[in-house]
Amino acid sequence: MATAEESLSLDGLLQAVARDRGRPLTVTEDPHMPAGVFGHWIRFTDRDEVSYASWTQTRDRTIAHELGHIVLGHQGRPVLEVAQAVLPTDMHDLAALILRRDCADAAAAAEELAAEQFASLLLNRLRSIGGREPRLRSRWGEALG
Repeated sequence: MATAEESLSLDGLLQAVARDRGRPLTVTEDPHMPAGVFGHWIRFTDRDEVSYASWTQTRDRTIAHELGHIVLGHQGRPVLEVAQAVLPTDMHDLAALILRRDCADAAAAAEELAAEQFASLLLNRLRSIGGREPRLRSRWGEALG
């Protein structure tokens, strides 16, 4: 549950999610993120890491999107998708053969849409409560639970 103060910022909400999950959640800038990939979340056995591309103009939106995956209980991307994101195109078929997985998945597309909707709603609400009185911000914190 986010405190009233935590509910006022994305950084505060990240801290609340880490505490609620009982595991560290770090956010880092990644200057080596492949073209077309704005960010990603890696769920390790003992911690969560969110990385965003250093070139992105939408840092907060990217982080909020990845936070959406965490909060919504998504399981993450298949290994093949990650491999294809970082390998040269001529290696994609080999990666698919080795991993024997098909990454075309409607469920993954639905998760991406849900995470994007979460990010939009979260950032809109954070912007709308920024200048409000403390009592109203406290109620917002209670509503976030």
